[in-house]
Parts: sequence; structure tokens; C-alpha cells
Amino acid sequence: MALEHDVPLLIHIAETAGGVEETQMLFGASPVEVLERLGVLEARVLAAHCVHVTRQEREIMARRSVGVAHNPTSNLKLASGLADVVSMQNAGVVVGIGTDGQASNNDQDMFEEMRLAALLPKGLTQDPTVVPASRALAMATIEGARALGLDTITGSLEPGKRADLAVVRLDAMHNVPRFELSVNNVYSQIVYAAKAHDVEHVLVDGRWLMRSRELLTLDEAQVRTEAQRIAGQVGAFLARREQSLLDKLVALGALHWGETYEVQVKARVPDEASLLQAFERCPEVMVIKPSERKQYDTYFFFGDPEDGQVRYREDRLLDRGLEARPLYSLTLRGPTNEREYADSVLLSRSRFTADADRSLRFYREYFQPQDEKRVDKIRRRWRIKYKGVDFALNLDRLTQPASDDLFLEIKARTWSKQDAVQKAEMISELLDVLGVDKAGLVGDEYVFF
Repeated sequence: MALEHDVPLLIHIAETAGGVEETQMLFGASPVEVLERLGVLEARVLAAHCVHVTRQEREIMARRSVGVAHNPTSNLKLASGLADVVSMQNAGVVVGIGTDGQASNNDQDMFEEMRLAALLPKGLTQDPTVVPASRALAMATIEGARALGLDTITGSLEPGKRADLAVVRLDAMHNVPRFELSVNNVYSQIVYAAKAHDVEHVLVDGRWLMRSRELLTLDEAQVRTEAQRIAGQVGAFLARREQSLLDKLVALGALHWGETYEVQVKARVPDEASLLQAFERCPEVMVIKPSERKQYDTYFFFGDPEDGQVRYREDRLLDRGLEARPLYSLTLRGPTNEREYADSVLLSRSRFTADADRSLRFYREYFQPQDEKRVDKIRRRWRIKYKGVDFALNLDRLTQPASDDLFLEIKARTWSKQDAVQKAEMISELLDVLGVDKAGLVGDEYVFF
């Protein structure tokens, strides 16, 4: 559509290290390389963030004229990292300044973004000369317009371009004193000292939107009232959805937003040897990484099933029979499965995770569950590709509650309805490939056995 209508295509790229790692795992390439392979970069692409792009990716972006929206406040608030703006610019990538959305940048203040865009690279490179104030102001104006492909009509005051301008007062106390050693001093004044509330007038395409700090096209009181009303609705929705469990996880710190959806199936299987033989017989199954671990899970249940459950996990990886240092985590899980497909393939969701750096007793007293259940298992895991798609195969033997049964679990992460349907169908194919008797399919999680 972007090519057909000749419009910019906005996409978030390499915002987090985790996202980059997952892209590498799923596609065997970096995010920019994947997008180039898919033909996405043939459009006029504006890439938000680009915090974790590599040198090779920067070269591709420059060659493909990909513009970048640099969002320093958002990247700091969400702990995404620091974008290497200097390296992008040196590679020939056009970098403008953005704010991201309200959820990840509360005040949407472009003056603050300019200031951070100028300061952060200096700390990152330990070079006080990089991204001078004049460059930061250009990134917020003409470079931003270039990144959007709009530099022929806006971004600078030139004959033939639209009359888009902001008039900034520089006589407030926080702007005093002003140095006038050269014409360049005004850039430092605007970037390092001026504030958003210093903007006195705003003209867009020759039309005054604000004069003497008075908005001319909006009813400010009405906008404020409506915004607060919507905020109340959002707050009430989140309170109903997450209750106090999320608040408690947030208070613990190190919280990771998940909303991880998985399609998965479980089945009783007679033995491990037949599965391994099935692997060898099927050329479309490629084993990427095998592992073995012991997992000790404690589930906390609460009064209202809609609250979901909190799972405390101790994960011990076995390396040649020796136990590595255990990893501990907390997961806030949704109360129900989202959907069931053919062959008992379930779409489930884990909402939030956090590192668990305290004892189980602490969490028991902290969350005060009404009930709890222990599930221990020995798990053999194979990360595989089936027809080029990533899946995890887990072979589990429960030790608590003790069971003589052996369970096969096949799962894959998914990110859309169509993707979930396709992967559910592929999981059904894998069951046939592995010779699993579908009479042994299990519809419940281990914790509900």
C-alpha cells in the first residue's frame, strides 16, 4: 500500500535487545536485513528507535534512504538503551527527532527531546563536540522533514515552502543571561535553555494555531476535560483487568511487559526413543538446540479466577548431567486460554514477567495467595525448525505430582490471528510426523491435572 499510494511507512525497528534477539532466532538475520529481504525497504520507510542496529544495518538503511525517528525520552523511560545517533549520521542515515506515544513519553515535549538528543551522544561517545546544538535543532526541523520525505514543503523557512514556524521567547529568567558571541549562540539557547512554554506563537501552513500562548483552534478546557475522562476509563479498565497483582509485581521492580501469546499442545507419549527416530526420519524437522533441565514451579491462586495466577519458577539447566546455576522468575499468567484449535491446540497468554531475586517464602507472604500448587518436572527440550518455522518441543516427566506418564509439549510464539491459525495447523502436522496418538491429547495445563 505504501508503494501503491507513495506514502511513508512507519515501523519500529530494533527498539529493544530482546526484540533483536528474537528476530535473529526466528529468521536467522537482523531486523533490517529481514525487512530488506521482504522488500519493505523499497517503500519510503521511517524507522522509529533503531537503538540496536548494527554497522551493516546502518549501511543498508543509508543505501535504502531509510529515515529514523530518534526518541530519546522513550528509550530512557523504557530502558531500551541509547541509540547511536552519531554512527547513524556518519553512515549517511537521516535522523529526525520524535517523542513516541504518551504511554512511553508522558509530556511529548520536543524541547526536552532536542536537549536529550544533543546531550546523550556526548555521554555515549565521551566527545563534547558531537551533535552540537545546531545539529539537534536541525534534527527537530529539517532533518525530521527529510526523514519523512517532506523536506520539499516544510522543515525550513525558504521561498516556496509552507509557512510553518514557532516563535520562541528568550527573555524569561531561565533564559538569562544570553550570550551573543556569534550567530550560533542562539542554537545553544534554544536547545539547552529554552522550554516548551517559551513558545509564544505557532503558525502552520500560514494559519495561526496559537497567538500569545492562546490556542485558536481548540477549546483547551474541553480538551482537558475529555482527556481526563478517557484517562478515567483507561484506569478503570486496567484496574479490572490486572487488579492488584500487577501493582505488586511493578513494586518489586525488574518487570518485563510480555503479552506473549503461544500456541501449544500436550499429549501423552509412550517413550522418548520413538520421537527421536521420528526426528531422524523427517527431513523437514531440523533440531537447532537440545537441552535438559529441572523446573520447580509454584503457582499462587487468588479468590477471583479472573485475577489469573502468579507462577514462581526455579529453572535448573543440566549440562552433561551437572546442574548449572538456577534461574528464578515470576510470571503473571492470564486466567484462561484465549482459544482452542483443532487437535486440542491452545492459544494461551503470559502477560508479565519479573526476575525473582527473593525467596519463595517472601513471595508467599507478599502475594498472600488463597491457594497454591506445586508442579515439578524434568524437561528435555529441543528447539527445532519445521518447514522453516521455529517451534519448541518439550518432553516432560512430572515428579510433583508424581506421574509415570511422559508428556510431549509442542509450542510456538505467535503475534497475529492468522499466524496463530497457521502455526496451530503446523502443530497438528507435527503430531502426525512424530506419530503421536491423538487419543492421548491433553487439554489442560499441568497445574490443573
